[in-house]
Amino acid sequence: MRKKRLILILFSIAIFFTAFSCGKKADPTPKGLAVPEDVTDLKGEVKDGVLFISFTVPYRNKDGTEAKNLKGFKLYKGYGGYMGTFEPIKDIRLSDTYGFTIYGGRLYIFDDDLVEGGVYSYKVIPYTDTFRCNESNIFTIRWESTPDKPKIVRIEESDGSVEITWQGQPGLMYNVYRRTGNEYPLFPVNDRPLMISNFKDTGLENDKTYIYEVRAIREKNGLLWEGSGEKIRAIPIDKTPPAVPGGLKAIKEEKSIRLTWVQVVDTDLAGYNIYRVYGDKREKLTNTPIKENFFTDTEFPNVRYVSYYVTSVDLKGNESEPSQEQIIILRE
Repeated sequence: MRKKRLILILFSIAIFFTAFSCGKKADPTPKGLAVPEDVTDLKGEVKDGVLFISFTVPYRNKDGTEAKNLKGFKLYKGYGGYMGTFEPIKDIRLSDTYGFTIYGGRLYIFDDDLVEGGVYSYKVIPYTDTFRCNESNIFTIRWESTPDKPKIVRIEESDGSVEITWQGQPGLMYNVYRRTGNEYPLFPVNDRPLMISNFKDTGLENDKTYIYEVRAIREKNGLLWEGSGEKIRAIPIDKTPPAVPGGLKAIKEEKSIRLTWVQVVDTDLAGYNIYRVYGDKREKLTNTPIKENFFTDTEFPNVRYVSYYVTSVDLKGNESEPSQEQIIILRE
């Protein structure tokens, strides 16, 4: 009788630990049921002063077919390390359009409920309408404070580019993020963490508002700890003048001097400015740029020689270099 009671007690203990073990596997796969592949690459990254958890979404089943029945993931968080107690903190439903981001086949979700010195572990469990899949690998981190926001020193807005300079600190690296709307930038515009304290972003659209954020990074034990940054706005400005007018000709008529030149082809051309030079004087003959590629001067001075040159001007007011001057002899 005592032997039977001992066997019953041991059997009950075995059932208890099987049911409540944190690392237990899903139920055996029913025969013929299409089950999504396991998540094996879950990892964590410290970005913007919070922890981003990411993993590859299993778009295929273990039998190679498309995982059409995958509905979402349960995200679990453990307190006190790998062997701590795990609690569900997020139900990630793929049908939702908020709460997570999928980029390059990886799903990203962040956790900002962290205390300095605390040890946290994470895992996810995919699920379908009818089946709970295997647990993922576990990522563990001991949380630390992240670097302070860098102080922006200067922003230079130029033609199709923005250059940002900030106050660097010894032992830190930097990432620069850019966005144009409300979308959150997951990745920096720089290819790798910057060791210097300035960055020039090129290939931008003029007159468009860009929002930048410079974040400091500290490396420790192979992990990059990135803090938050100060958001700044910048608008690239067109500073490139149009082409120089060519083929300027000046012809003296009875009571006027007629100028002609080759039309400049430019999408944002505003027109042309005409200049007259004699002695040590230079006069601008146009109050605003003219659109025609000809001009008649009827009020030239009573001097022996006079010369003319033309510039082109764009809609932003950028003015080209002068054309080749043409000299007219007014009297012998």
